[in-house]
Amino acid sequence: MNNHHDNISEELLAKYFNQTASIMELEHVRSWAETSPANARALAAYKLIWEKAGDISTKKKFDTDLGWARVRSKMASGNPGSEKQEPIFLNTAKKRTLLPVNKALPLTLWAAAVVALLVMAFGWFQFREEKTLELLSLTTQNNVSETYLPDGTKVFLNHNSTITYPQSFSGELRSVSLKGEAFFDVKPDKAHPFVIDANGAEIKVLGTSFNVKAYDKQPVRVDVATGKVLVRKAKNEINLLKGQSVEVLDDTLRAIVPDMNLMGYRTKIFDFNATELNSVVTSIRDGYHADVRLSGDQISHCRLTIRFEKEPLDATLSVIAETLHLKIRKEGKTYWLEGAGCK
Repeated sequence: MNNHHDNISEELLAKYFNQTASIMELEHVRSWAETSPANARALAAYKLIWEKAGDISTKKKFDTDLGWARVRSKMASGNPGSEKQEPIFLNTAKKRTLLPVNKALPLTLWAAAVVALLVMAFGWFQFREEKTLELLSLTTQNNVSETYLPDGTKVFLNHNSTITYPQSFSGELRSVSLKGEAFFDVKPDKAHPFVIDANGAEIKVLGTSFNVKAYDKQPVRVDVATGKVLVRKAKNEINLLKGQSVEVLDDTLRAIVPDMNLMGYRTKIFDFNATELNSVVTSIRDGYHADVRLSGDQISHCRLTIRFEKEPLDATLSVIAETLHLKIRKEGKTYWLEGAGCK
């Protein structure tokens, strides 16, 4: 019997708990347990069942040399039932107990019993895990939404985004997944790191605030507002501090120029410093979720230094037009900025 669960076999676990595993086997079990919180909890469940197994635990061990000697003797005689049955000893920490052979299970059956218990334990554990870790999700379409996670972390979800999280956090990590864009204000908890799966990139923090942009078919982007953030993809990782940003493209992490205006969809605060108009319009378009366009390239490089704080869209566009001597034309839901250009 050689059952496997997530690249680990019950036989190897039995050797691990029975303290007969080699150094390489010990390292394999430990690495498997560290791969995920679920594996770590599964190992703990295995250990509990092993300890509860009583006589088949590590506290009572068979005299395996004597047992195999009996087996070889019977096989050599060709008639296992003809020999006089002799007792087999069990070694315990306190004394040696004498059992009749006809009442003692063969060694292979004892091993099978241990494996069977571990298999049942794994099934019970998985069932309990699935029952306990009920997942919830919040999805936005053409709207933004603010919510609180079970640990008190505040999440501001941008348009066309989905966050998935457990009904309650358990174990060593507070794990969620994100598709789209969200701003996180994470509740501090040094003992339980907060981890986000964002289109395959891992973002890990203890307690800080930052923005994650992870739409399909686009590079994942992380911008840190406060604190420290670890971003990891494959074997590459980078630590970000306040005011720093990174872009994740395939398995490559690339530090990029930070742009706090990207968070304008949440704050409606925009701060431009000699910023080209095409970049200004991009920030306004994403922040207000409005269709704002330039009439031509002749005004795209006009530069603007100004700060907007929670202004309505119409007021913001009016100030931009007046500052750069432009005109606003509206067609349906589309705003056009028009002008001859900038000197």
